[in-house]
Amino acid sequence: MISIFQHICITISKFLVMSFLGLFAFLSSAAHAETRVTTNDNKAIDASASATRGLLFEIKSGKNVAYLFGSIHIAKADFYPMSPKVEAAYSQADTVAIEADTSDAQAVQAMMPKLSYAAPDKLENHITPTTWNSMKSVFGPATEQMQGFKPFVVTSALAMQVGMQMGYDPKQGIDLHFINRAKTDKKSLVELESLDFQASILGGLSDEDGDALLSSTIESLKNREFFRDLTSIEMAWKAADADGIAKLFVEAANKDAASKKMMKLLMDDRNEGMVTKINSMMTSGKKLFVVVGAGHLAGEKSVVDLLKKQGLEVKQIR
Repeated sequence: MISIFQHICITISKFLVMSFLGLFAFLSSAAHAETRVTTNDNKAIDASASATRGLLFEIKSGKNVAYLFGSIHIAKADFYPMSPKVEAAYSQADTVAIEADTSDAQAVQAMMPKLSYAAPDKLENHITPTTWNSMKSVFGPATEQMQGFKPFVVTSALAMQVGMQMGYDPKQGIDLHFINRAKTDKKSLVELESLDFQASILGGLSDEDGDALLSSTIESLKNREFFRDLTSIEMAWKAADADGIAKLFVEAANKDAASKKMMKLLMDDRNEGMVTKINSMMTSGKKLFVVVGAGHLAGEKSVVDLLKKQGLEVKQIR
């Protein structure tokens, strides 16, 4: 019989969260504002009902226009419907681009070996005794249920468990919402990466990096820093504060050398590949709505920053 923790680990492997600091963001109503967004066929999108919730950007390259939306990977049913400006940006698109199609059951099954250990190998063999003992001191007998999974899956599952206890649900994630809608609306759905690509990165962490990530996560749970970070992210996301989110990620990366290395691997390096594909699709004239984790859109070396450096016009829609 599968344990609750194992179920969460399997769930998190389906919804690969690219930063445990970016797992949760909380949506609230925003003040009313009036804005009109112009599409690449010069028809105005009526988006005047309320201010944008979350990070929404317009990208222009010559006559081509695309929209870029920062997702959160775990949410509640009452996060919907999306704010009118986001809905308008989605509606004008013929192509929806996402990080990876988490609804693809075959792809999920295929990536599992990269995120787990084949018996008799186990997690304990790949982390330090100090980290293993710290896990046991916090989780007791439940620690044994984590043995079959690699460090990133365990840290993400721990974070997701906190969110689920607060009433959040990965099935309500914004990525999945737009994946399902694109399929229903018969829009073209394009992956900027793939589940296999992501699993290769996350499952391929060195023992040293995996240990550092796991140790840091456990410590942040013990001293409740994790909960404070979530509150800060909530406030920044509610306010559509890209600078605030960028600051949080910079602070997280600068905690120590291991955190900086992890942020580069999981965020900066991947942003370059995403930008290349976005550019290519825009050049081909697609009416594009791009959904990626909000952490990819804020600060230096973000998708937004890289697009600007390549000469595209990018502005946030509030």
